[in-house]
Amino acid sequence: MTITGVIAEYNPFHNGHKYQFEQIKKSGSDYIVVVLSGNFTQRGEPAIVNKYTRTRMALSEGADLVIELPTVYATSTSKFFALGGVSLLNNLGIIDNIAFGVEAGGSATVEKVASFLLNPPALYDSTLDSKMREGLTYPAARQAALSLFFDKDELACIDKPNTILAIEYCHTIKKLDSKITPFPIIRKGDDYNDNSVHTQGFCSAMAIRNEIRNSCTKAILHNNMPPASASIMSDAHPIYSNDFSDMLHYKLLTSDNFDKYLDVYPAFGARIKDRLSEYTDFDSFCNLLKTKNTTYTSVSRMLTHILLDITATLPSSVPYARILGFRKSSEAVLTQIKENSSIPLISKLADYPSNPILDIDIKASDIYNAAVLHKYGIREKNDYSQGIVIQ
Repeated sequence: MTITGVIAEYNPFHNGHKYQFEQIKKSGSDYIVVVLSGNFTQRGEPAIVNKYTRTRMALSEGADLVIELPTVYATSTSKFFALGGVSLLNNLGIIDNIAFGVEAGGSATVEKVASFLLNPPALYDSTLDSKMREGLTYPAARQAALSLFFDKDELACIDKPNTILAIEYCHTIKKLDSKITPFPIIRKGDDYNDNSVHTQGFCSAMAIRNEIRNSCTKAILHNNMPPASASIMSDAHPIYSNDFSDMLHYKLLTSDNFDKYLDVYPAFGARIKDRLSEYTDFDSFCNLLKTKNTTYTSVSRMLTHILLDITATLPSSVPYARILGFRKSSEAVLTQIKENSSIPLISKLADYPSNPILDIDIKASDIYNAAVLHKYGIREKNDYSQGIVIQ
């Protein structure tokens, strides 16, 4: 039995994700286990629909088991996003491969850079540290440090969104001395950050989110998403960052120390205080706070950590595996995990003792559901009453 793991957001599930599943099945894999971001994503934004809805999409399109990536990892930088996903899959004790997308020509570079980062020379570390002290973001500082050791074509590849994550996945696999094998799949269709949609084809999740926000037709969804996912999405209730504007504003007004939150550094905390009187909404405040060296995404991520009250230090490994959903035909996977996993498998929250990382997941769901209630008048089930999605 061959089992392939995937770390994903499915925000929402589109044709490119379906293509990845098809390539995994063509490789001979028997089962697909997905580690899925919860209700907030790596961009520091809310997922367009909740984690249970996106779990239904994944299961409908071929996933066999979906496990939640804890919020503290899901909303973190690429380094810790990868650490959370890879360590969780590794701790299950049954995963043979991790499949991930890379841009064309990126596979060889991913492996080369991941090996380099496992034991980099002193010049790399000193350059990285120097560039970050100059105010560069971690990705920009890393790119500057890597430029001393890699050629122009390799650097262009390294700077691509999917390849950045792919390098972190491979680096984490090596760092954990995991037996899991990397399985890179060349992306098909538009770039990760492409905003355009097509009559039919492979557009990015960002493009689909923008179209949904602009009241797109069902035809747009069905042309750019697999049928089952498009049908689920057309009946869903999309949520955006600005739906949390009032909640964030209140949190900013009543917090006395911003530095305690994950990723928030003193200069940024001071900037929040200086510009708080100009606050109008979540998106506008991100634009107001961003600088040359602090990107919109970095700002959004820090504000989301404040909103969700994330002050926790990230553990070096995910301490549990919480099931969001599975296919009835894939119960053999659950049996294998129960026999081989080094961490608890959570199927019912009430049966699991309190854990600070899990508590943040529960709070994040409550805050997300509050936004849904305010916007649509719909009261969603909380994490204790919401059952596992079974198909």
